[in-house]
Amino acid sequence: MFFITNAIDGYRKVFCYKGVTVRKPYFFFTLFQFVFLVLLDLISDLLESFTLDLDYDTLFGCVALLLIYPILLTTISVIVYSFLAGLSFTVRRFHDFGLSGWWVIPYIGVTFVALAVFTILAALALGILSDDEPTRDIANKVAFIVCIYVASFGLSLLAALPKSKIENNKYRTANSISIPATDEAVS
Repeated sequence: MFFITNAIDGYRKVFCYKGVTVRKPYFFFTLFQFVFLVLLDLISDLLESFTLDLDYDTLFGCVALLLIYPILLTTISVIVYSFLAGLSFTVRRFHDFGLSGWWVIPYIGVTFVALAVFTILAALALGILSDDEPTRDIANKVAFIVCIYVASFGLSLLAALPKSKIENNKYRTANSISIPATDEAVS
């Protein structure tokens, strides 16, 4: 249940850049986004392959086209909304270990450069191995999926590694400091 509540909380606070997010909710939100966006990509690829085989001169082709394109536009809007939710969650995570939210800009820049390098290297490695055009296209798609999703998931987990900075953290409120439980408090 903690997994779902973190996802709902992350999407509910999409434009909330104040406060902090500790490691566990950040990890579960990132994991949820990873699984959700992979499933969304598979569904949109399935719809895209369906539209390529349609005959647009028939009534069925036109109706199917009118039904599929709003779904694809909805998919794009969900991806943008997920990016914004992840951005706000990452800013709050940076606040948790004492950095300004503006440090997200170089973090995202390094992430995109690393993803581009991984994608190009994987596409070259998988594409060179095959002389067949369809196999090369499949290899490029696999390289894209592996590099974009797995590498971005791994890079986003780098923000989950640092411990929370509780003392002298200007982004934490004074009453948010948790007092560890002692033996006297338990008895």
